[in-house]
Amino acid sequence: MIKVKHLMEPVEPDDGARFWVEPFGLTRDLREWCAVGAVLPHLGPPRELWQWFDRHPLAYEMFRGCYHEHLAHGGMTSALDQLARAGAAHNFTLLHQADDPEHNTATALFEFLIQRQAWCAAEP
Repeated sequence: MIKVKHLMEPVEPDDGARFWVEPFGLTRDLREWCAVGAVLPHLGPPRELWQWFDRHPLAYEMFRGCYHEHLAHGGMTSALDQLARAGAAHNFTLLHQADDPEHNTATALFEFLIQRQAWCAAEP
């Protein structure tokens, strides 16, 4: 199961591995304090897209579409498919820093991974 949480939300037993997926790193202190298992900025959107969305928070659909396009054609499809398959078998949590719990980088990545899960399950 894949969960989406704000970085500062409490750690829960069913979080599994906790992955930071914003397009920039985290300090070591924040990683430890928030129990971040891995910092994966390369899975985040391009920084220019992230900055655009930060200035246009009501344009989530546009952000998500551009981000999904980046993920689909960014050369990481094999790794993303593995992550999608892992989410079907194991718990992990995608962490974001946005104020909006439904419209953020981690939610957009979650939606992409769920779509990939369905696609991977349909493969022979």
